[in-house]
Amino acid sequence: MRFVTIVKRLWLVCILAILKVTDMSAQTGAEATVGDPYSLRVIEVPGDTYEWTIYTNYTLTVQASTDVVIWLSANTGPTVSVQWQKSGLYYFTVMAVNPNGCMNLKVGLISVNQAEGITPGIVIYPDKNPICTGTPVTFNTNVKNQGKFPTYRWRKNGVLVGKNEATYLDRNLASGDIITCQLTSSAKLANPVNVYSNEVKMTVFNTLASFTASEKVYQRNWQVQLINHSKDADTYNWDFGNGQTSTEENPVVEYEYDSTFLIRLIASNQYNCVDTAYFSYVMLFKGLYIPNAFAPTSDVPVANVFRPIGTNLKEYRIEVYDSWGHLLWESEKLDESGKPVETWDGSYKGSLMPQGTYMWKVNAVFRDGTVWTGSDIGHGKGKTMGTVTLIR
Repeated sequence: MRFVTIVKRLWLVCILAILKVTDMSAQTGAEATVGDPYSLRVIEVPGDTYEWTIYTNYTLTVQASTDVVIWLSANTGPTVSVQWQKSGLYYFTVMAVNPNGCMNLKVGLISVNQAEGITPGIVIYPDKNPICTGTPVTFNTNVKNQGKFPTYRWRKNGVLVGKNEATYLDRNLASGDIITCQLTSSAKLANPVNVYSNEVKMTVFNTLASFTASEKVYQRNWQVQLINHSKDADTYNWDFGNGQTSTEENPVVEYEYDSTFLIRLIASNQYNCVDTAYFSYVMLFKGLYIPNAFAPTSDVPVANVFRPIGTNLKEYRIEVYDSWGHLLWESEKLDESGKPVETWDGSYKGSLMPQGTYMWKVNAVFRDGTVWTGSDIGHGKGKTMGTVTLIR
């Protein structure tokens, strides 16, 4: 009876240690994930000292190295913490010893799974787009799972630019330039490590103000048609230099006197891209009109002579012939305004010519150097030769 009692007491002292991995029994198997801290603990703690060992084989002969598992705490005590570095099936033991020297060894099994990984991401965006030529643009990033020490590689049209920074500044962008960024994550479980941003395609407006002037609008030499050749613009502000302005795209301006007028065009668009062009226009009222009939015997002063009408002529010569080719009258005289001075009264050597058709011929050059190309009768098809009818 006494022997039996001692054995019973010894059995009560050496209570078996029961192990638990998190909330699962190690005897039935547990699961962990690579990279995550993991706790192993003993429940119903009867021991005084503990020693944990992890093995890579079921025969418990090969202990796990530090490239397999890292001890985050000492491997003694009822609870220990580890971090798995590789996936696989591992066995562990814990030796529990109580104050009476009773020892108990427990074996557990754990399945370590490869971490699914975290996916880094990067999105880039400019602080403005579209822009005007020469406008600086800052490209910013929105990133995730980049880790503490990420690397940024900016590219412009595929060529590396900028610094290893989360932003990129460019002051020399052209329309069609494409900006991208490669993010290299330093996060431990990043998968993949390198990710690429969206493409940002830049629109750059190279606004250019430009225009030309076309004279003799509707055969009126005091009107000037301004033809707009501006680029990347939709708003126009004209100053004609004579106190008049316009916002039309291709305005017509009328000048009332000879002068040099500074015409200014400011072209712009909705993105505040602006350019200005100037043109110094010399307005010279010029022209030459040859009448096609006159009546020498009329009492009307204007109608009783053949009177060429012109202005701002530099050189001028007119000749009148009969149908036989005889020269009847000629003149070259101009006044200070470049106007023809002399008229023909229809006579030759003191005798009035008979009623009929006579031919005239003119050579003339204006003060601006242009050559007179024909009598301006409103349709632009004049010639330097023509006829005049003498009526009696």
